[in-house]
Amino acid sequence: MNRHEFIDVATITASSLFLRGGGFFSRSLESDPIDDVVTDTVSTVGDIRPTTPREVTATGPAGEFHAGYLVHRWVGSDAPTLLYHHGSGEDPFDFGRFSSNTFERLFTADSGFDLNLIAIRAPFHGGSSSDYVEAMGELENFVGMLAASTALMQALTERLRELGCPAVLASGISLGGWVVNLHRAYYGSLDRYVPIFAGARLDEVFGSSVYRKLVADSARGRPEILAEALDFEQDFVAVEADDCDPILARYDRIVEFETQRPCYGGLEVDVLEKGHITGSLATDALRSHIRRSVSAVQHGP
Repeated sequence: MNRHEFIDVATITASSLFLRGGGFFSRSLESDPIDDVVTDTVSTVGDIRPTTPREVTATGPAGEFHAGYLVHRWVGSDAPTLLYHHGSGEDPFDFGRFSSNTFERLFTADSGFDLNLIAIRAPFHGGSSSDYVEAMGELENFVGMLAASTALMQALTERLRELGCPAVLASGISLGGWVVNLHRAYYGSLDRYVPIFAGARLDEVFGSSVYRKLVADSARGRPEILAEALDFEQDFVAVEADDCDPILARYDRIVEFETQRPCYGGLEVDVLEKGHITGSLATDALRSHIRRSVSAVQHGP
C-alpha cells in the first residue's frame, strides 16, 4: 500500500468511527433502479445571471428533493458554459474564510477559465454533515439525490440553449462525476462531459471499495440489491458519442481504477498517479484537464 492508498484508507476508516445510526443505507434498501429514477425526475430553473444561490425542486419516483445552483461568473450568452458538480459532503456555495471545496479551489482563484461558470449543489449539502449522513440512511434518498442533480443539470442545459449559449460542458468530482456520467447515459445533451474520479459501476463503491466501511452491515450483505439499484454501466457503455474526457486516479481506493476504467471502453482516459484524496487536492492537474476539454469545445480538438 503506497501513501496515496494509505490516505484513502485512513480517511475513510477515521470517518467510520464517527458514524451514528449504522451508516449508509442502514434504515432502508428500498429504491427503484437509478435509470428509472433519473429518467423520470424533472426540475426547472429560473434566471441565469450572477446572483445569490438559487434553490430548485426536483420531483420524481424517489420524491421531492431540493437542489441548488449558483451562477458564479457570467461572461455572456455568446460564451460557453461550464456546469460543475461538487463531491460528497462539499458545499460549493461556501466561500467562507475556513471553507474548502473543489469548486473554490478549481475556479475562484486565477483559474484562467474565460467562460460562464455555474456551480450545482446536490440535495442534503446545504446543511450539516450529520444531516447528510442521516439522509443517506435510506438508499432511496441517495438515488433521489443523484437524480435531482442530474435533472437540474438538464434543466440548466435547456435554459442555456434557449439563451443561445454556443456550448455547454459539465464536470464534477467523485459524487459530481457520477452525476456527469448519469447525465451522459440518460440525456446526452451536453457538448462535453468531464467526469473526475467516477465511472458507471456505482454499486462497487459501496460494496467492494474501502468506502464500504461507511455502509451498514445489512446493505453490504446484499450486493445484488445495490447492483440492481445503482449499476448503470450497460447504459453508459451504450453511448457511442466521443464526447467524454474522463480522469481517474490509479491508486484510488474509493473509485477503484481497475473496476471503473472498463466502462470508458475506447475513450481516452487521463490517469493521475494519485489516490482519491491526494488526487482531489491536485488542483493544477485537474484544472489543466478541464481546461483541455474547454479548449476542445472552443477551438476544436
